[in-house]
Amino acid sequence: MEDNPVQNGEKIKLFIKKINKEKIDEGVKFILSHLKIFLCSNDVRINLDAFDYSEDKDDLFDKISEYFESKGSIFLFNSLLKNDESSEKICDVIEEECDNFAKEKFIERIARYLRRIVQGEIEAKKYLKNDFTGAFLNCNYCGKDIPAHENLNINFTENSNCLDVSTIFDAESKRVADIKDRLQRVTLYDYGCKSVIIDKNCHQRNYSFTSNSSCQLIVNRLIEKKVYTMLIDITSGEIIHVELKINGILQNPKIILDLINDDTILIKGNTLSEVLRKYFEENELENSEALQDECLPIKCIKDLMNWEPPAFKHATAQLQKRKQDDTLNKILICHDMKGGYLEDRFINGAKEEDCFFFVHWSAVDIFTYFSHHLVSVPPCSWISAAHRNGVQVLGTFITEWDEGVEVFEQIFTDKASVHQLCMQLIHIAIFYEFDGWLINIENELKPCQVPFLKYFVKCLTSKMHAYKPGSEVIWYDSVLKNGDLIWQNSLNDFNRLFFLNADAIFLDYHWKEKQMLETVTHAADRKKDVFVGVDVFGRGDCLFKGGFDTAKWVKEVLNYGLSVGIFAPGWVLECLEPKDFKENQFKFWSMLQELIPPRTTEGLPYCTSFCPGFGKKTFRNGKVISDEPWINLNLQQPQPVYHSSEENNITICSDDAFNGGGCLCLSGDINSKKGSFEFKILKTFFKLEDTVVISYSFKPLIENADVSLTLHIFSGQEAYKLHLIDAENEDYKMTNHFVRYLNPASMEEIMKTGYKFTEESCEQQTWIKRMYVLSSNDFQNHTIENISVSATCKKSTDKSFSILFGELEILPVFPFYNLSYEQLICKSVSGKPKEISVECILKWKLDSSIFCSDLYLKSADEEKEYICTTNQFYYKLKRNVKLMDEIQIILCPKAAGSGYLPSTSVKIPLKNNN
Repeated sequence: MEDNPVQNGEKIKLFIKKINKEKIDEGVKFILSHLKIFLCSNDVRINLDAFDYSEDKDDLFDKISEYFESKGSIFLFNSLLKNDESSEKICDVIEEECDNFAKEKFIERIARYLRRIVQGEIEAKKYLKNDFTGAFLNCNYCGKDIPAHENLNINFTENSNCLDVSTIFDAESKRVADIKDRLQRVTLYDYGCKSVIIDKNCHQRNYSFTSNSSCQLIVNRLIEKKVYTMLIDITSGEIIHVELKINGILQNPKIILDLINDDTILIKGNTLSEVLRKYFEENELENSEALQDECLPIKCIKDLMNWEPPAFKHATAQLQKRKQDDTLNKILICHDMKGGYLEDRFINGAKEEDCFFFVHWSAVDIFTYFSHHLVSVPPCSWISAAHRNGVQVLGTFITEWDEGVEVFEQIFTDKASVHQLCMQLIHIAIFYEFDGWLINIENELKPCQVPFLKYFVKCLTSKMHAYKPGSEVIWYDSVLKNGDLIWQNSLNDFNRLFFLNADAIFLDYHWKEKQMLETVTHAADRKKDVFVGVDVFGRGDCLFKGGFDTAKWVKEVLNYGLSVGIFAPGWVLECLEPKDFKENQFKFWSMLQELIPPRTTEGLPYCTSFCPGFGKKTFRNGKVISDEPWINLNLQQPQPVYHSSEENNITICSDDAFNGGGCLCLSGDINSKKGSFEFKILKTFFKLEDTVVISYSFKPLIENADVSLTLHIFSGQEAYKLHLIDAENEDYKMTNHFVRYLNPASMEEIMKTGYKFTEESCEQQTWIKRMYVLSSNDFQNHTIENISVSATCKKSTDKSFSILFGELEILPVFPFYNLSYEQLICKSVSGKPKEISVECILKWKLDSSIFCSDLYLKSADEEKEYICTTNQFYYKLKRNVKLMDEIQIILCPKAAGSGYLPSTSVKIPLKNNN
C-alpha cells in the first residue's frame, strides 16, 4: 500500500476508491499476519465445538471481527471478505490454526455479514451522484478525492444518538464565502456496516447510530497552501479520538482535545463546529504549529523519514562537565514509565504533585528515555535535568513485531534508505540536543536484511560521533547475526557483531553466572561497554526479584567488572504506595549509592538552589510567589551527592525553599557529634582561574545553630579546608596550615565583580545569605575538590539538629539580555466590556549561563502578577486583562534563582483588532 497499513491501536481514515490487484495482495498479507497472531494467542485457544453457529451468531467470526476492530483495521478486513480469493485465504489460515473448524458455516456467516454491508451501500446510493459499486476500502491517509472543507456544523440531538448534519454546508460569514464552494461532501464510516457520504446537493439531514456503533468524520481545510486534515472518531455520541495532520504529517491533537475539555467527551449540547472554529480561527494555526506545548514521540516510519526541524525548538540545558574516571563502571537507567510521555511531556510543566521525579543523578552516567513508539524523543525536561547534573541522555529507536517487520520491508532494502534513516535520527538528536540512541530491534529479520542492519548500526554510530563528539549508540541484546529474535542475556558469538559496530551493548536481564562468565570473555578489554540488564520489576526468571533487592543485583554485576543497565526504576511509584513515593525513592537509591562512587562535577560557573523540579509552591528569595503545586523537570537544578547515614541525613524539603519548589534539609542527632556536623554536598573539580563570587543561603530550624560552607582546596602543593564563615562568630579564630577561614565580602567588593543589587535581592526574611569573593590574586590555580556544609549547634535543648540549605552559587559576571514581542492580537471579551484579550509571542535572548526566567505582568498602578517560570527563550502569552492603553511584561532572568540579575521589561499597547 501507499502508506503503512495500520498502526497498532490506531484508528484509520478510509476513502472509497477503486484499488488494483497489487494493493489487495498487500492488504491480504497484513490481515493474514495479524489473524495468525490472534489465533495463536492463549485466550483464543478454546474449544470450537462450544461455539454457537446459529442463524444470527458465530462466536469465532464475532471474536475475529472484534479483534480487527480493536486493531483499527475492521474496514480493511471487511473489504477483503468481499473478494472470494481473499476470503478463501482467510479461511485457510483459520483452518490451519484451529481444530474442528466448521468452514461451511463460517462462510455462511461471512455471507450474512456482507449482505448487511451491501444493504448499507444501497441506502447510501440514494444520497450520491457517483456510483461506487465494487469499491475497495483503502487504508490511506491522503485523500485527494476529498476537497477542503471550510465550514462544519455537527450536533447530536438531545436524548438520541442521531448525528444532525442539517447545517453542514452553511456559510458562517462573508469571510469564508469565496471558498465555501470547495466543500463537496462529508464522509462518515460506521465500522463497515454502513457508509454514508453526504453530498453537497443532497437533502440528507441526519445519520442514525445503532447501539454502540461508531463513525469517523474527516474534515479537510486548506489554509495558505497547507492541508489541515482532522480525523474525529465518534462512538455513540462521544468523541473518543482526534488526529490532526498538516500536509500528511501527524501533529499533536491535544490542543483540540483541550478545547473540548476531556479525552472522552459528549458533544451533546455543543456543536463540533464551535470547537473547530475555536481551534482554526482563534488559535493562530501557524503559531500553534511552531510553539508546541508538548514533547512527543514519532510513531511511524513515514513521519520519521519526513521529519523536518520545526520553526522553534525547545531550549535544553547544556551537558555539565564531569571529571573523567576510566576506572569506574558505568551506570545506565532506562526510564520505562507507564508508556512514557506523562506529565514530563509538557514543556512548561503541569499543575500536578505526587508525580515521578528523579534527583539521584550522582549515581548515573546515562539516562535513556524508552517507550514503545518507533522513536522516543526524550522530553526536554529530562534532557535539561540530566544535563545539568552531567548525565548523558539517549533516545530510543525501536521496531517490534509486525509493525517492525514492515519498517524493515520499507527501509532495510538498500544502503541509501538506511543511510537516510541514520541521518534523520542524527538530525533529531542534534536539533533537540540529546546525546545518542538506544537501538532496540525486536522483530525477526530476513537473512538478506541483516547486512543492512549491521550497516545501520555502524553508520549511525560513526556519524553520531562525527556530528556530536562524545555521543553514544547502544545496541540492545535482541536480534542475532542470522536475523533470529532470541535474547541472549550475554555477549557471545551470536550478537557480538552488533556490539563491535556500536559503542556498547545493553544485555537482557534474565542472565545467570554462566552468561556473565561468557560475557567477560567476549568483552575482553571492553567490559565497561557492556551494560548488564537489571529489571527493577524482576520479571521472569531473574537472579533476584527486583524491587529493593535491586542493590544485590547491581552488586553482582559490578563484581564481574561490567557496567549496569537499570531498567524501569519507575517501579518505586508504579508498584508501591504513591503517598510513600518520596521516602521509598530515597530508600531505593540510597541502597544503590552505597555501591556506586559519586561522580565528580567539573567546570564553572556552578549555581543551584537544589530545586528538585517540583513543589507545593513556588518561592523567590524565600517568599511565596505562587501557591499552586507544580512539576517541571526543566526547572530542576543541579542536585548534590546524596550521602546519608544514620547520623547525618540529607533529604528534599518541599514545604519551604529559598528559590524554586524545594531545597535540602540537613539533619542529625545533636548528641552524636556534640553539636558539630559536616554534610558532604558535592564532589567537584572546580579550577579557580579568575575572581569568583561564592554565596550560600540557609535557614536554621532550631535556635543557636550556625552554618559555614567548607571548600576542600588543593593548590598543587598543599591541600586544606577553607571555611566560609560568619565574621561575627567568635568560634572561628584558630587557623593552621590545613584549616583556613574567609569572612563575608563587603557590598563594595561584590559590586566590583558585576553583581547587581536590588531591593528584592536583599529581602531575605528568615533566610540567611552570605557572599564571599575569592580573588584571583589569592586563589589562582587552586582547585575546589569537594564542597561540604559544616554546621554547629550549641546551648540547645533540642535533641535533633535540622537546617534548610537553599542555595549555592560560584559565579562570574552575568550577561544582559532584552525582551520583545511579536504577532500581537487584541480582542474584546464577549460579555465583559471592561476586559480585553491579549495574545502575543514574547521573545528574549538566550544565554547559556541563565538557568530560567520569571515572567510578570504589570498593569497601571497594580502590583505585578506572576505569569510563569520557564527555561525557554520564548513564551506564548494569552491573557484577559482590564481595558487600558498598555500593559508591561517584566522578565527576571535567574541563575539558580538568585535575584542579582537586572530585570528587563517591554510595554505592549492594547489596541482592539476586532
